[in-house]
Amino acid sequence: MIVEKLKKEDIEKYKMLIDEAFEGSNSVEEYNKYNENSNSYEIVVLKEQQEIVATVTMYKINLFTFSFQPVIELFNVAVKKEYRRMNLGKILMDYVVDYAKTNGYKQINLTCLESEKGVHDFYENVGFTKAESRKYTMHV
Repeated sequence: MIVEKLKKEDIEKYKMLIDEAFEGSNSVEEYNKYNENSNSYEIVVLKEQQEIVATVTMYKINLFTFSFQPVIELFNVAVKKEYRRMNLGKILMDYVVDYAKTNGYKQINLTCLESEKGVHDFYENVGFTKAESRKYTMHV
């Protein structure tokens, strides 16, 4: 298995994984806006041969307003159902931690639904701690 940045030619495979993991997603046209050379985010995939079996998106927040910045915010952490419990999520998290340390990031954050108890265990097992904060959302 290899860990690499998502390539433009793999967008449809990526979308299939996201659709499976989150029961639907944006249109392929939205995914085609992907810029693999972006400095503000990076989509990382884990491949077995040519199949994308896991992914994580890292948003890089480089502001220096607070002492915990710069930070990486994770989104779209997903592993194909038949590949779960094979340490693939850990491989991706190790990649993210190494990236953060190498590039001077001080913190890694993510948001997880309260109802996803099994995923909470995974995040805690790889080193995350539950933050004492509340997330607010405004749809516009």
